[in-house]
Amino acid sequence: MATLYAALGKAYRVALRISRAGSSSNTALLTVLIFLSVLTSALIVSFLVSHADDHADKLAAISISGAIDRERSRISNEAYINAHWDDAFTHAYGSMQDPWIASQWGTPIGLGYVIDAHGHTLFAHLPEGREPPLAELIGSRTLKALLARVPVNEAAVRRRGDAGVLLGKAGGTPALIAFSPIVRERGPATLDMSSYRIFVDIRLLDHKLLEEWAKGFGLRDLRWLPDGKPSRDEASTDVHDWSGAYIGTIAWKRLAPGSLAVREALPIICLCIALFLAIAAMIARRVRHLNVQLAEHSYTAAEAGRQEREARLLADSDELTGLYNRRRFYADLETAATPENLNAITVGLVDLDRFKAVNDTFGHLVGDRLLLEVAQLFRDTADTAATLYRIGGDEFAIILWLDAEAAFQLAEKMCAVVATPMLICDRQVSVGASIGLGAFVDAELSPLALAKRADHALYHAKRERTGRPVLFSPELERRVTDDHIIEAELQSSGFESELRFDVQPIVSMRTGAIVGGELLARWTSARLGVVEPQRFVEIAERSTSIHVLTRNAMRRALELLEVLPAGRTLSVNVSACDLHCADTVNAILDMVSRSPVDPGRLCIEVTETAVMRNLDAAINALRRFRALGMEVALDDFGTGYSSLSNLHRLPLDKVKIDRSFAHDLDNAYSVSIIHAVVGLCNSLGLVCIVEGVETTSQATNLQNIGCDLMQGYLFSYPLNPAVFVTFAAFWAPQITELPSLEHGR
Repeated sequence: MATLYAALGKAYRVALRISRAGSSSNTALLTVLIFLSVLTSALIVSFLVSHADDHADKLAAISISGAIDRERSRISNEAYINAHWDDAFTHAYGSMQDPWIASQWGTPIGLGYVIDAHGHTLFAHLPEGREPPLAELIGSRTLKALLARVPVNEAAVRRRGDAGVLLGKAGGTPALIAFSPIVRERGPATLDMSSYRIFVDIRLLDHKLLEEWAKGFGLRDLRWLPDGKPSRDEASTDVHDWSGAYIGTIAWKRLAPGSLAVREALPIICLCIALFLAIAAMIARRVRHLNVQLAEHSYTAAEAGRQEREARLLADSDELTGLYNRRRFYADLETAATPENLNAITVGLVDLDRFKAVNDTFGHLVGDRLLLEVAQLFRDTADTAATLYRIGGDEFAIILWLDAEAAFQLAEKMCAVVATPMLICDRQVSVGASIGLGAFVDAELSPLALAKRADHALYHAKRERTGRPVLFSPELERRVTDDHIIEAELQSSGFESELRFDVQPIVSMRTGAIVGGELLARWTSARLGVVEPQRFVEIAERSTSIHVLTRNAMRRALELLEVLPAGRTLSVNVSACDLHCADTVNAILDMVSRSPVDPGRLCIEVTETAVMRNLDAAINALRRFRALGMEVALDDFGTGYSSLSNLHRLPLDKVKIDRSFAHDLDNAYSVSIIHAVVGLCNSLGLVCIVEGVETTSQATNLQNIGCDLMQGYLFSYPLNPAVFVTFAAFWAPQITELPSLEHGR
């Protein structure tokens, strides 16, 4: 270009000298003018060609910059997807030896790392096998810049919506370094910079990637220059890292669309110099076409990057509460239950007490709001010490990053906060939380076995420590295992034939006469021998066996009433499961309707706990029993959680005071309670029964208080039905130790 300018300047000076000299050599002047015209045309063409070539080089550089930005967008999106992923959270906060991590993050197209909040390498996977610490690979300066750009907490990660990306070097090769804290997709935002594990995805800008770009943009020999000095036929662009420091130069064979166009049109230019402007116009059109193509490539690359960033992730959390779901719980447990976490994690299973009653009474809207409130209480109480999951209707799971003792203390706090009455949709509701805990104290313990331990502990909590946490122990496991054996036998075909019923007499306080009896189930298993009634009844209530037991009891009671002396009654215990089972309620009503026995001689006994589990359903069932003529007694009064405000709603005929009060008559507090219950029964027109009377002194005191009926070992142990029939027929009370009874007779 400079040569052309020099030649043109010289030609002008020659022409000027010829003109001033007045030379008659028109040929020379014409030659000079022609030469000047040719040079001028060549200069114009050269300028256009040079401008077109330079513009093409700039567009190519813009395309390369756009490709880097597109790659930045892609790796940002991919890193965010990999880090903002419930499965990733499950595995990344556990053992780094998890095969899942290598399979997901050890791909051959990138270098995958997991580091902690201090930059220490926890996991590394490089295709060539050598896996240096991240600080060695990218440099401590870049690592510090990376950590400084990490969002401050989990909520900030979600708001950002993508991963941070730094342009730097990895092992001497320019690379894009994407990073994002590994967090949950939804649910509690509990992590911060102190507890992060950070996923780092390194995409090398190596020759393979440059070859892809070259094909996409129609560039030849796209490469990194080792010395940063391109050759004469190459264009280049410098690349700088995140801090602005130079890290390398990318060079490529110049597209030179102007030069190409000139070469294509050179024969025409040589023959038709007069058409030079037309050719210039053709060149311009050619250049514009190439520019449009390059612009389209750049736009396509940018659009592809945006589309990739807008890809949706699969949800892995509970839709209602935002907590993680059952699948995520077991996935996280697989990651957490590793030898590195021995004695450092505890698994908890939570079951809400009385939730079904709230849900059935007030509706699903209140039930859902209650679950939301409980989930928030759990979050606030556990904070960062645990990961929470909702695994069922009213069932939750917890992975506590604590040893057994600390986990138990936290579980106690969680039970306490849930036990506090809550105002939900302008209704005050009261529930509880029973928690079973299994501590990871044995490296040989599998994740499923650990969860099973928590389940055993929850089973025990629901049965004996409702509303409180229970920590798994070997003794508890044996008890639970025995219960499962009993439950299996209850389901066996021989259970009904092995079942029998005894009767404990109920005696009048005023006359001392036997007025009836309570039917008590007894079971001698062919495999297990004699099984304690309280134990197998409790286990039966957790399965459909209780309905078999209740129907057999009702059938046997009706048979006994046919042979009992007139006026005697029999009481049959009905469980909460029976009251809530329409088939069982209908079966009882059908049996009583078909029997020749007067329904008034049959009394249905229900406990406070059974009634309060679902008050409305219980009231409906009890009203149907009374409508047929049967009596209803509230059993174990004073040990449950019913309130006096609910007592008047129940269709009752009798109230049965729990045996614990009869055994504690030396306690003025117990005596006051019995006085209050008797007064309440008198005001409501209910018969008051006291069970567990074992001494004459107890009977005398209870009689003086004003109780109506009593039963207990003072009068008789539970009797065989045939013996009871004879006993009731010929009973003539002669209790000389009770002068008041004698006087009453």
